[in-house]
Formats: sequence, structure tokens, C-alpha cells
Amino acid sequence: MDTPTTDDFTGPGIANENGWRGNEGAERAETSKEALGKLKTSAAETASHLKNAAASVSSDAKDYAGSVAADAAGAFKDAVESNKTAGADAIANIAHSVKDAADGIEKQSPQVASMVRSAAEGVERISSDIRDRNVGELLDSVTKFAQRQPAAFFGVGILAGVVLTRIMRSSDRS
Repeated sequence: MDTPTTDDFTGPGIANENGWRGNEGAERAETSKEALGKLKTSAAETASHLKNAAASVSSDAKDYAGSVAADAAGAFKDAVESNKTAGADAIANIAHSVKDAADGIEKQSPQVASMVRSAAEGVERISSDIRDRNVGELLDSVTKFAQRQPAAFFGVGILAGVVLTRIMRSSDRS
């Protein structure tokens, strides 16, 4: 018993399952395979182009973000330096006021005036030190001082808070 093959059904005049006849069906199948191959190649090329474009956009975005961060850091550093100088000037003004107060009590109590003047000179040195150093050096100095003398650091912090509170209250009244 002979089993029929698919070629037996695709001869001239007999249509196969796709409705194609004979060699026309084989040619169309081959053309479809070629078109499918071209479509796959085109899709792979498009995916590659999209991947490259995404990498480029990502790189550009990273560069832009880095530039913005650098600009912001520069602006912050400038603002901190400006405020540092203003703070040093305010400290120097306090030292001058304390010296003037020492001059005022010189006749009544020379020993107290001498101690006050000595303290004012110390404050002036601190003011000059703040003015002459950059912010990073100041933070390092404060950190080292806090590590060496934690109790003194805590006490200076409290004293600074009290002084700032009094200055703020006196400025609110005027």
C-alpha cells in the first residue's frame, strides 16, 4: 500500500492547505521565508540602533546630572564661604565691643579689665583663624577638638547657643 506524500497533493491543479498550487506554493513559501528573514534582520538592526540611542541618552543624562551637581556644589561652597566671612566679621565686632567694655571698667577694676581684654584678644584670634581658613579645614579642626576635648566642645556649644539666643532677642527688641 502506497502512502501519498505532500507532493502528490501539490501538483498542478490540486491546491495544498494554503491554497497554493504546485511550484507556485514552494516559490511563495521561499519568498515568505526570505521576507521573514529580512524582517528579522531589520528588527535586530532596529533594536541595536535603539539600544545605542538609549545608551547615548543615558550617558548624556549622566553627564548633565554631573554638571548640575558640580554647579550646585560650587554655589553651595561660595555661599558657605560668604557666610563664614560674615560670621568671622561678626565675631570680630563682638571682640571689639568686649575690648571697649574692658576700657570702660579699667579704672574701677583693672584686673577684671585685663582678663576681659585677654578674652577679647582670644576671640579676635578665633575670628582671624575662621577668616583665613577654608570650610573644610575648619570642620577638621572642630572635629579634632571635639575628639580631644568633648566636655569643652559641649560647653562651648552651650555657651554659643546662649550668646546667639541673647543676640537674637536683643535684635528682635530693636
